[in-house]
Parts: sequence; structure tokens; C-alpha cells
Amino acid sequence: MSLLKSVLWFLDVRTALLCLVLFLVLRWFFGRRKDLPPGPVGLPIIGSILAIHREMRRSIEPHNLFMRYAAKYGPVFSLNILNKTVVVLNDFSSVKEAFQHPQLNDRPKMLLSDVLKSDGVSIASGKPWIELRRFCLTVLRSFGVGKTSFEEKIGEEAEELMKEMSDFNGKPFDPKPLLGNAVSNVICNVIFGKRYKYADEEFTRLLALLARNFKLLGAGAAVNFFPILRHLPFVPTAELLSNFDEIRVFVTSIIDSHRAIFDANDPKDFTDCFLKEVKQNEAKDAMGVQHGFLSERNIAGTIIALFGAGTETTATTLQWALLYMAVYPEIQQQVQAEIDAVVGRNRLPRMADKPELNFTRAVIWEIQRLSLIVPLGIAHAAASDTQFRGFTIPKGALLISNLWAVAHDPNVWPEPDQFKPQRFLNDKGEAVITDELIPFSVGRRSCIGEHLAKMELVIFFSYFMHQFTFKKPDNSPPLSLKGRGGLNYTPSSFEICAIKRE
Repeated sequence: MSLLKSVLWFLDVRTALLCLVLFLVLRWFFGRRKDLPPGPVGLPIIGSILAIHREMRRSIEPHNLFMRYAAKYGPVFSLNILNKTVVVLNDFSSVKEAFQHPQLNDRPKMLLSDVLKSDGVSIASGKPWIELRRFCLTVLRSFGVGKTSFEEKIGEEAEELMKEMSDFNGKPFDPKPLLGNAVSNVICNVIFGKRYKYADEEFTRLLALLARNFKLLGAGAAVNFFPILRHLPFVPTAELLSNFDEIRVFVTSIIDSHRAIFDANDPKDFTDCFLKEVKQNEAKDAMGVQHGFLSERNIAGTIIALFGAGTETTATTLQWALLYMAVYPEIQQQVQAEIDAVVGRNRLPRMADKPELNFTRAVIWEIQRLSLIVPLGIAHAAASDTQFRGFTIPKGALLISNLWAVAHDPNVWPEPDQFKPQRFLNDKGEAVITDELIPFSVGRRSCIGEHLAKMELVIFFSYFMHQFTFKKPDNSPPLSLKGRGGLNYTPSSFEICAIKRE
């Protein structure tokens, strides 16, 4: 009798579980909003996460997978990831329209905020973000960032970098660490008031941690926006968190050293300016006076955002630039010939030469297009239910901009996978940039450091081409233009030879 009861009990439990699963499936199937953009159905609860992971294991990057989905469902499609609605934008017009919409410019809740114990300009939403962004732009401009006067500081760092390259005497070297240190020094001069020597082991480690975390965050920084992913076995959560904590400690120690000698009447860099605002707001708070959002809570997050974004993306673009020049020596020769004709051999290029360096600029733009450094941009979130192109984007939904698809749209770029700098030249040979080239994204949350990055790319690249010829090391395997995914799209590790020009 007891055996029969056990069997009946087991059948009852199994029936109940089957009913529960059936209920969840039906609820998920019929509960899907009909006003969402079309897209793949996915599985109950987990949505499309397994499909994406399966394709990644087959070496298909998410930005390429999303291009396939766009071909089937249209340039604006939606999918479900871990019970969260994700809307993916795959052409220039949809990205531009969405990211100019005031209700589609929030950030989702981020893992990074908890790890760094700080918010910041890249994390905040609403009024705090508006104030932080305005403050950052104002202070950066006050220190000359983006202005012609800042050219000298970039040029000085470029010369230091070229000295390091010259020391290899034409022998092979990995350009990544040198480029990272040089580009980082430009932004460090502004935010910390100092530069770091190329032999500084602590700073070299910091840059390595930063680059590593850009890789670990994954395409579109998925683990940042879906904290539940940290518990999955294939996500290296422990390393990611440990690296971020080490970066936080490094930056916090610099802030503390600034605080110890702080002089409100003589702010020397971005960190001093932020501390000044924080102290003023603390004084207002003590008097019960309403004040702004700049506080201790968001100083570290903002500085880390400026430091990270101002280092990794530009340094990676320059890596790609050297790689493309070595792979396409005839293009490199054309760039050198143009620079020699415009600048001569007796001085280094200047920003004033830029209008005449048409082919050089076209090459830079084509490298930016082909090696789109952040393929899926940084996710936005909907602040409220928002009507967009006849669909409803629900409050809290993530918006992903497939910038890779924009840069490889065959309707805009004939033969999009070919390296053709001449596509940016008009019939007169003049460099003409197109609206669809948006490596810094577009709209209200476009990259704060865009103007600085553009100036750095022109100066560093023109200096390199003026002083060196870059070649593949003899007897080494062919250089590969296939990149590796992550938050940013990086070249596979390579060595190169910098041959000094006469």
C-alpha cells in the first residue's frame, strides 16, 4: 500500500511540474507583447541567450549574428535575454533616431556600479547624467582638450613614443603596450596632472588589467548589463571583479593624494576640479541648501570612465592602423608620399596641415570603419514606454546599437569588407567624411572624448608615417586582419618592425 501511495505521490508531483512548465510556456508565448519589434522567439525565461552563446562558440560574433537577424526581421528587431527585452538597431537611421530621443538615453543598472562602489558619467541616467556630462565637457575644454592648443601635449607624447619605437632598431616588437601607455598619458595629463614612464610597472599592469577587462566584459559588455550572467560557469567573474577592484584602488589612491594637497583656489587638473565641486556641494548640504549631483559617490566612476575610454579605444585604433599599413604597404607609401609633399622632411606634421592631408585622413577613416572598435556600442535603456517607428519600446528595455552593421552596410559602403580609403575621396581628391561613419556613436550619449580621439589619431598616425615605415617581421607568419571580440574589437597579437625613414 505504501508503495502505491509513493507511486501516486510521484505521479502527482510530476503532473504538477508538467502543468507548471506548460503554464510558464503558455504564459511566455501568449504574454509576448504584440507591439514589440519583430525578432527571434527564443526559449521561455532565458530567451535567446543559449542561441547567442552557441553561435559564439562557433566563432560567430554577436554583431554578425545580429546582422543575420536584421536581414530576416528588419533593421530594428527585438529579442528576449534572461527575461529582459532587448531592442537591436542595425542601420544608421534607426541608431540616430533612437539615440536622439530623450526617453531612450538612460543606462540600465550596471554590475560596474556595484563593483566600483561608484556611479559616474558613463553609468548615470537622467538629471545626474546631464549634469555630469556637462561638467566633464566643460572642464575638459577648460584644459584645452579638443582645441588646437592641446596639439602640443599630444605631439610631445607622440615623440616620446617614437623614441621608444626607435630603440628597437628595426627589430620586431609588440606595439600594444607602448600605444596604450602613450595614449593613456594624454588623458592622464588632463585628469591626473601627470604622465607615466613607459617602464612604470604599476601603470603597465593597470593598462593590462584594463585591456583584459574590455575582453572579459564580452560583446556589448553583456555581463555588465545582465548581472545574472556572473553566475554562469563560462563567465570569468572572479577575474573580472578582481581586476576592476585593483583598478578602483589605483584610481582611489590618486584621488586621495589629490585630496591631501587640494587647493580650491588652484585646481591643476580634472580631479582637482571635481573635488572642488564635491566640497562646494558638501558645504551646501551642511547648510541645507539644494545642490547638484557631483558627489563622492560618482567621482571615482567618472574618472575611471574617462581614463578607460580615453585609453583603450584610441590605442586599439592605432594598433589597427599599424597593422593595416604593414598589410597594405602600397597604401602606406601613398600616405608617406602625401605627408612628405605637404609637410616636408624637416619638421613633423601639425594640425594645420590636416586640410591638405586628404588621403591620410581617408585612410584613418577607413581603418575606423573596418575595425569598428566597439561593435555593439554601449547599451541604452528606455526611461519610459516609448513609441518608436510604430513599435513600443517598454520601460527598462535595453537598446543595442549594432555599429558594426552600420559600418558594413552594403547600401552605404560598396564592397564593405574591402579596405578602400578612396571611398572617402571626392572627384577632386578631397577627403569627405560621411554621416554614416559613427565610430563614436551618435546622439545625446555619444563619446565625450570624440574630439580628443580624432586629434590624437591624426597626430599619432601622421607622426608615425612621417618617421617610420612599418613592416611585417621577416620569416614570420602572415599578419591577420581578423579581430577578437569583447567589449572592443582588437587585432590578434602581432609584432611589427618600425624602420626609421631618412
